[in-house]
Amino acid sequence: MGKKARRYPELTALKGKIRERGTSYRKIADHIVMGVNTLSDKINGYYAFDGPEIEVIAEFLELDPVEIPQIFFPTYCKTHQEIA
Repeated sequence: MGKKARRYPELTALKGKIRERGTSYRKIADHIVMGVNTLSDKINGYYAFDGPEIEVIAEFLELDPVEIPQIFFPTYCKTHQEIA
């Protein structure tokens, strides 16, 4: 059985912030009480994060509020930047 299909964009900016902060998927997964594989699947676009998960991750990574939509909703932000 192969890997499931991506349904959401891969969150490459989130991966970058995780590296920038010197943390790991394991530490974030433990903080939000989620399995590492589940977190990885969500970051890689196989499943979506829900609002509370985004909030906890943003707080854990000390994200600026302006960064949150850019990191978690890259397709939406790109589409709306092109329109503006």
